[in-house]
Amino acid sequence: MKIALRNFSFPYTTQILVFSSIMIFLPLIIINLFDIKNLIDARPYFFKLILLIPSLLAALGFIYCTLGYHYKTKRGDELKFRIHLESLEFAFTTTLVFFFVFVFIFLNFAPTMLNYILLILAVVGIVAYVIEMEFVKEKYE
Repeated sequence: MKIALRNFSFPYTTQILVFSSIMIFLPLIIINLFDIKNLIDARPYFFKLILLIPSLLAALGFIYCTLGYHYKTKRGDELKFRIHLESLEFAFTTTLVFFFVFVFIFLNFAPTMLNYILLILAVVGIVAYVIEMEFVKEKYE
C-alpha cells in the first residue's frame, strides 16, 4: 500500500479543483431553481440530499487536491519548495494577524459576525498565499 501511494502522482488535480468549486456552489443554484419552502416542508429528506451529495463530492475533491498539491510540492525541486514554504509562512502570519483583528472587531461591534470568522479567514489566507507566491517568485527570478 505504501509503495502504491508513494508512486501515485495525483493526476487531474486542477480539473478536480474546478469541479469541486462548482459542486460546492451547486446546492445554491439548485435551491434557486426550485420552490424552496415547498421543498423543505414537503420533502426534507430530498432537501438534505440536495445539500449533502454535492458538498460531499466537493469535500472529497478538495481533500484529493490538497493531498495532491502537498505531494507534488514535496517531490518538486528545492526552489519550488522554498517558494511554497515562504508563501505559507506569510499567509499563516497574515491569517493570524487578521484573526486577532477580526475577533476584536467582531466581539465589540458585530458579535453575530463571529459565526463567519472561519470563512473570512479562509479567504484572507488564500488571497495572502497567492499574493505572496507572486512576490516570492519575483524575488527568486
